[in-house]
Amino acid sequence: MHRYILAGLVPALIAAPGGTQNRPIVTEAEFLSVLDRSHPAVVGSLSDRAAARADLIAASTLENPIAGAMREDPSGVVEQTDWTLAWKLPDVDRHPRIAARRESLAAAEARLEQRIRRLRLTLREVYAEWSLAAAREERLVALAERVGALAEREAARAARGESSGLEVDRLELAVAALRSRAILAASAGERLRAEAAAWFPDLPPDARPVLPALGPVPDFSSPHPLVRAAEAELEAALAEERAAGRFIASPEITLGWQRQESTADAIDGPILGLFWSVPLFDRKQAERADSEVRVDAARGRLEQVRREVRSARVAARSVYERLVAGLQSARSSLASSQRMLDGSEAA
Repeated sequence: MHRYILAGLVPALIAAPGGTQNRPIVTEAEFLSVLDRSHPAVVGSLSDRAAARADLIAASTLENPIAGAMREDPSGVVEQTDWTLAWKLPDVDRHPRIAARRESLAAAEARLEQRIRRLRLTLREVYAEWSLAAAREERLVALAERVGALAEREAARAARGESSGLEVDRLELAVAALRSRAILAASAGERLRAEAAAWFPDLPPDARPVLPALGPVPDFSSPHPLVRAAEAELEAALAEERAAGRFIASPEITLGWQRQESTADAIDGPILGLFWSVPLFDRKQAERADSEVRVDAARGRLEQVRREVRSARVAARSVYERLVAGLQSARSSLASSQRMLDGSEAA
């Protein structure tokens, strides 16, 4: 069960007293706003997307032409000079490989979105624990003061002989327990404030959080980033399979100019050349076999991710609804306790 969900159910249970109104307030929205693409935690997760983008650029870039020059003087009578420019045409599997790299980039983008969601969840948990500790401390201090006032009144009654000292001892023990719990909550709050400052460098030293309100049931209709990533990986594997099936390479064309010089005359003429790899032995048999296995593996991963996400969403909705029902029950219990304390003060 996520900690931030539990913390979200507490606002109705804990009412913060008014002694801290002059301190600056940091809301959950302000705390989460620091998590953008420039945050160090996000920057550290950009390497996969950068690598996928580099692969797409490499697949989309044509090969460079090769310029050459050669001079021959075999006999000392005839000299020959060649200037050439060779360029290999794009292979026939270029377009499916570009499509595969594009799908790999989409998968990397979806995985990055999921990592940002996890980081955001971590920040919500940190903020929820911090705000819960602060609210608990404030509430315990207020209760200790209220019960302490009751103990003083009961001590005055006992001094007048209107009651025994047993009730005074019971109330003083309750005050001591409340103050001890308030000290523990304050210590936890300081530790959690330091943890929050690691995510929020500009956090004021005297800032106080506000318990986040209970939101509506999350909307699970949108596709999950992990499902989108698995779908893109399957499309990339299918594109690679199509590329592996195109085993005929493109030719390399050579253009140039040749000049032959002798003591009596000089001859010039163009150079035309064509080099082509003939697919007699290597027809990408190994690559085709490997691509088929990769496609089957990608289909299996997609189906498994879909099942896991579907089950997790059903469980999350059920847990959330149970927590909301528990909140209603806790509100009733709190109201009864409040009436009992009011009655004690009135008595």
